[in-house]
Amino acid sequence: MTAYARDSRLIFDLGMNNGDDTDYYLKLGYDVVALEANPALCAKASERFADAVEQGRLTIVHAAIWEHSGETSFLVNLDNDHWSSIDPGWAGRDDSTCERITVQCVTLPELFEQYGVPYYLKIDVEGVDHVVLDQLRDAPLLPACVSVEDCRFGFDYMETLAACGYDGFKLLDQSTVEGRTDAEHGHVFPAGASGPLGRDIEGDWLSYNDMVEHYATTVRDREGNRLAPRTRWWDIHCTRLT
Repeated sequence: MTAYARDSRLIFDLGMNNGDDTDYYLKLGYDVVALEANPALCAKASERFADAVEQGRLTIVHAAIWEHSGETSFLVNLDNDHWSSIDPGWAGRDDSTCERITVQCVTLPELFEQYGVPYYLKIDVEGVDHVVLDQLRDAPLLPACVSVEDCRFGFDYMETLAACGYDGFKLLDQSTVEGRTDAEHGHVFPAGASGPLGRDIEGDWLSYNDMVEHYATTVRDREGNRLAPRTRWWDIHCTRLT
């Protein structure tokens, strides 16, 4: 029977990028494992969070999450580092300039084995989010909460998460995150941040069926047609309620 890591004090930040999400998670009092494939961003984060690294509260993993461990090619987008990806089509959008590098790759089960299963798993790994979600299946212990960037495949993502036993869902419009505040922890969310944890997003948790209906009337319809302006984009949050 699947269990959920409700008492964990650990967060996985998969797709650390500039570290703004990691910064918030540390302010919340969690330990953080932050994974990032771009070596320049890892170096900057090591300087920014030097105290947290020294205290053992933050582990920065320079690697790409993938279907297997070993090495893989990774494309660093030199115009927009948020688009860097293993997937060439994803990384090279809008004819942007990319640099191909070789990086170590890891799997989600390997991260769980080495660092433990987190309370919250943030997934924002640009074009390979589905790989991470697929690796959640059949794990005996799962994060209590998960979020994943929508990226056009929300119906598939929600189906996978429901199959993992998650029964509470929320949809966060990422275009509304900038400027939100967490006064208790003295934090203002900058542009590009993932925002609050699912438990702190306004509104009740929705069932899977209600979430699918909400998504199908908010983000894109069941035929895949986008319903909202491209200035809006979403994260799907889920938890195990029962």
